[in-house]
Amino acid sequence: MRYLRSKRPDPTRLIEEKIDTAKEIFIVWGDRLLKDPEIAPLLPKYVKAVENSNQAMEEAGTFHECYVCTVLEGKGCCKIGLENECTVLILLLNLMLGEDFPEEREVPGRCFFVGPRGCKILARPMLCRDYFCLRHLNMLSDKEMAHITQVLNEELTLLHRLTSLIRERLEDWTGKFLLEYDLTGY
Repeated sequence: MRYLRSKRPDPTRLIEEKIDTAKEIFIVWGDRLLKDPEIAPLLPKYVKAVENSNQAMEEAGTFHECYVCTVLEGKGCCKIGLENECTVLILLLNLMLGEDFPEEREVPGRCFFVGPRGCKILARPMLCRDYFCLRHLNMLSDKEMAHITQVLNEELTLLHRLTSLIRERLEDWTGKFLLEYDLTGY
């Protein structure tokens, strides 16, 4: 049995490798990316879009419901391994936004980025932002769901635009040597 466990990929090791890659890229290319005339103006718009999404979800009670489900009831969707939905590009975007990453998994059995009060990074994969479990779907009215979806659309559109631009720049500057920017998996 021990032999089988050792053959499984370690999701913590995988996200640590992605974080290290994002940090290395940021050291080399971060300043240039931050000054890019197409990328720079989108960064504050993206932060504002995340704030708007968070506000809409807070007002609808989804954050509280996630807290109850995860912390109080010990269930929750943000399980170990989910952190690997984060691509190197999303991690790099977090660094560009001044976000720090946890040094280790804070909540056992949960996503590497989950703390006692929720997610600890700003830029998150689409799955993490646009997933509504059955519990949420049952508690939200159609009007609330439509509003949240509209607000999230702005955030996710900007996330896609930013990560696409970052990828284009890095491919131009590196001669397309690094092709693992968008890898997910766990």
